Amino acid sequence: MVMPTKWYEKTSEYTKIFLQITDIRIMLNELKSRLELSSLRLKIAIRLHDSKQKRAELKFQQRILNEHLNQIDKLLARNHNLQKWAYEKEYGESYFDYDSFN
Repeated sequence: MVMPTKWYEKTSEYTKIFLQITDIRIMLNELKSRLELSSLRLKIAIRLHDSKQKRAELKFQQRILNEHLNQIDKLLARNHNLQKWAYEKEYGESYFDYDSFN
């Protein structure tokens, strides 16, 4: 376990939440990348197999994998909203909104 640094202990709760949300976003993006690579491998395997039963099994696996990818996308969207909320609570204005610069 890593001990928190002094600056981390002095930060507000919103900043701590923002940092933890950022860690979660990074982990979700890494997981999504791995699953996308697995999805690509499954697509290739489906095309290369001659057996109808094996292709059906692989298509089923790909459907499950695609559902997991959809869930990760939903979690990333919720993560983004929570990250925006925490940043706005801390600083009052969000850098997430590009419309606010006009």
